[in-house]
Amino acid sequence: MKFHWYDAAIIIAIFIGTIILGAFIYLAPNKGEQKYMVIKKNDEEIYRLNLTAIVDEVEIKIDGASTTMIIGADKDGCWVISSGCPDQICYNRGKIIDSGDIPIICVPNSIEIGIIYE
Repeated sequence: MKFHWYDAAIIIAIFIGTIILGAFIYLAPNKGEQKYMVIKKNDEEIYRLNLTAIVDEVEIKIDGASTTMIIGADKDGCWVISSGCPDQICYNRGKIIDSGDIPIICVPNSIEIGIIYE
């Protein structure tokens, strides 16, 4: 039996398809998992909210190291509504919606806001 170019093409296609399918299964979040917003102050968890269970938008008031922050959350994600810090980097960060997003960090208040799945 002679090996033809299309035999190699089929083997390569199967190999690439297997890699893509494996990456999709590994990286895609399990829809059965719960989505949580986690707020940490000085690397210690101080607040956890199940975003999957939220119906309406909520506001959470957090006392930071230097000022008070108001954080908004809905079923999709979370964001900073207001912060008394001078640079407003945390406010300008916008909404985070997935665990792969870079967390919102407010350095003056020592606050980190992220999303996790459990």
